[in-house]
Amino acid sequence: MINALIPVTSLLMSNALLLLGHGLLLTLLPIAANSFGFSDTQIALTGSAYFLGFVSGCLTTPFMLRRVGHIRSFAVLATSYTVVILIFPLLHEFYAWMILRFLIGVVISGLYMIIESWLNGNATPQNRGTILSIYTTLNLIMVMCGQQLFNLGDVQGTMLFSLAAILISIAIIPISLTRHAAPVMVQQVKLNMYKVWKHSHIALIGAVVAGLVTGAFWSLAPIYAKANDFNNIQVGLFLSSTVLGGACFQLPLGKISDKLDRRSVLMYSALIGSLVSLTFFYLPQFIPSFAGWPAFISAFFWGGTCMTLYAICLAHANDNATSEDFVEISSAMLITLGLSSAIGAPLASLSMSELGANGLYAFTGSCLIIFFIIVLFRRRSHIPPSILEEKEEFRTVTDMAGPTAYEMDPRTETELEDSAMGEITTALKNGTENKTIK
Repeated sequence: MINALIPVTSLLMSNALLLLGHGLLLTLLPIAANSFGFSDTQIALTGSAYFLGFVSGCLTTPFMLRRVGHIRSFAVLATSYTVVILIFPLLHEFYAWMILRFLIGVVISGLYMIIESWLNGNATPQNRGTILSIYTTLNLIMVMCGQQLFNLGDVQGTMLFSLAAILISIAIIPISLTRHAAPVMVQQVKLNMYKVWKHSHIALIGAVVAGLVTGAFWSLAPIYAKANDFNNIQVGLFLSSTVLGGACFQLPLGKISDKLDRRSVLMYSALIGSLVSLTFFYLPQFIPSFAGWPAFISAFFWGGTCMTLYAICLAHANDNATSEDFVEISSAMLITLGLSSAIGAPLASLSMSELGANGLYAFTGSCLIIFFIIVLFRRRSHIPPSILEEKEEFRTVTDMAGPTAYEMDPRTETELEDSAMGEITTALKNGTENKTIK
């Protein structure tokens, strides 16, 4: 494992610093917007702008990479991210924050693609799965650590924004000093929603539901916490508990889904997630100390059920796919997740306007129970071939990544091996035919 990491150490260091600053902003921006007088709907729309920017960055970054390469693209995007962060505390206008959050989405997805394509270029068939797992785990850990930095300053001041900008600026240093050559340019992201729908209706619907739920969470969960009298430390712990739950449950649930019908795992995860959402909706009204351990434990299990939906849906979509379809399906699933995340936040804000801050979890619970019903009826009416045949092995994945991450999955090697074997077989066949003619 150590030998596999040596060539990408500087790259992972840059990634860690980048995610540390980005994790801080994920918590800081919604609460800062609230303190500046933004309504819940306006905060939700700024979150939507971020997810739309993320999708736009996935589609446009390859053009920059082809023009100037990985290192200069990383420096340009990281510097742009720093500038955008420093503008936030200077402008308290809603439309300005919409534009700034859109730009953050563009640059962070571009930075993800640069890091992932570089990691993929240094990966071999023997260490590809290890590198992907380390990258996924590192992303989650650094985002959790970044959320804890929220406790160091005042949301209305400039210190926290400056700290995030410093961390992202420092992230440029390790990757710029690396002695390893940059990989080949990434290809343009291909979208084929019909192919995903053809392989699995449940997978695509699940990606939409996962986007609605997680998009609402990332945009509005800090507002829910503040409205229920969480202090700054409790807000950070609340958000980190959710991410930690997703990290801890992803692999066990994935392995269970390898042995059982994945739809059953999705169905019961959605059911449990909806029940936990109800606790967030009702318990703050009856438990004065809910802002402490009751909230953290509930958040852990909510993250364990809701933050894992997308990874299992992705595995389900690829069960009936061939290896050459894997990256294309995964990219389309991620774009679907991003677009539905952009819709989820404004819809959740409507629920909050009617029911108060707790309406956030009324919205997530409703989405999850609808998904539970859809999967329940789908299981009764359709038995997929993947139950009867050997399924693809589950691989951990996070929504805090770009589409290039899927190229690191070891299953994509099958495509290259099949292609190589096909060329060898054709060459041997042609050689035999030539000898016969002679």
